[in-house]
Amino acid sequence: MPDVPRLKRSLLTLLLTLMGLPFSHGAVALDSDREQPIQIVADVAVRDELAGETRYEGNVVLTQGSLVITADTLSISHNIDEADKIVATGKPATLVQQPTPDQTPVDASALRIEYVRSQDLVRLLKNARIAQDGSTLSGSQIDYLVSQRTVRAAGTPGAEGTGRVEVVIPPENLRGDASDG
Repeated sequence: MPDVPRLKRSLLTLLLTLMGLPFSHGAVALDSDREQPIQIVADVAVRDELAGETRYEGNVVLTQGSLVITADTLSISHNIDEADKIVATGKPATLVQQPTPDQTPVDASALRIEYVRSQDLVRLLKNARIAQDGSTLSGSQIDYLVSQRTVRAAGTPGAEGTGRVEVVIPPENLRGDASDG
């Protein structure tokens, strides 16, 4: 029988790392990431003051400390006084971040990655996949409700219209000492 508490911690670590997106609070990522400047490079940048949105297009790379997001397009929507929603799209869009100095980076990808601060929600849509230390979680959609620390993954619809979520855990990630439980 797999070590369920360790498995839960591994999957939670993968998803908590997504909290390190810019403008989030209480992120589980390198502490220094939140203190780093955000740098965005792209082929085109357009700021629409009336719509409250900045859009970056073409070979977009957002970097903040260990966080790196790559996308074809990235938009940042602002409410009255702060950025509220970040949407990265690509084939796929990717997010890589190191949770702590002693952990390997988490690698997430999807055709669309959304972070909605007001809902405390990180959402990976279409071909969603998160990987760390050989463990993976994949499906058509992966949601992480930050404040509730809950994860919901939905599977990719199959021929019969039913979806499946896939979790792959290497044997070495299931082994642990007695303190893991």
